[in-house]
Amino acid sequence: MHGFTGSRQDWQPLVGNHSAVLALALPGHDHQPAPLGDFSHEINLLLQRLPPSIDRVIGYSFGGRLALGLLQAAPARFRAATIIAAHPGLTDAAQREQRRHADQLWIKQLRSEGLAAFVDNWAQQPLFTTQRHLPPAILARQRAGRLQHQAEGLASCLERLGLAEMPSTWATLAQFSGQLHWLVGGADQKFLELAQQVLHLRPATTLRIFDGIGHNPLLEAPEKLAEVLRSFI
Repeated sequence: MHGFTGSRQDWQPLVGNHSAVLALALPGHDHQPAPLGDFSHEINLLLQRLPPSIDRVIGYSFGGRLALGLLQAAPARFRAATIIAAHPGLTDAAQREQRRHADQLWIKQLRSEGLAAFVDNWAQQPLFTTQRHLPPAILARQRAGRLQHQAEGLASCLERLGLAEMPSTWATLAQFSGQLHWLVGGADQKFLELAQQVLHLRPATTLRIFDGIGHNPLLEAPEKLAEVLRSFI
């Protein structure tokens, strides 16, 4: 499952047309309907979309949070999960409210200024600093992909599926009996710390750190990430 403002096409360079892989278009992206329910409701809809044969889940960032939501909703269904640079959920009410306020500013911009202005501002976040050293063609392709979405679809995702609206999945991680792989860029400090917290909570987790890589290994280190994912698949 892809990240916020990404698409299912993000996985194609990594896994190609592997018959064992189903790349999902997430709510509000790739012309999928905007989410209408709360986080749990949308997770149940995603579960209904998955063929019964799917028993492993891979998710990056926003998609990683949804993957964790799937594990929480149906822990017995999945025998393995690979989470890439994702947040397991906020546990502090003040942090949750702070994040909700921050997301509301993005939502307001999407609805008042449109998609292009949002996309340009979204890319300037400190979280994506390491991407500024990538070739211009790669960044241009990323921007073009983001502009394929609908402003309201992305706004609804932040409003209903944002980190502030996501239930904490820390307890689910501690109890998950399947294989858990956690991947993160070594230069992605915030998410590296979260990954280390996950490893402390669940020592059986396999943690893989991509040295010198930031928040988006799909974009910044596709060959290294592809090698790891293919070994899991």
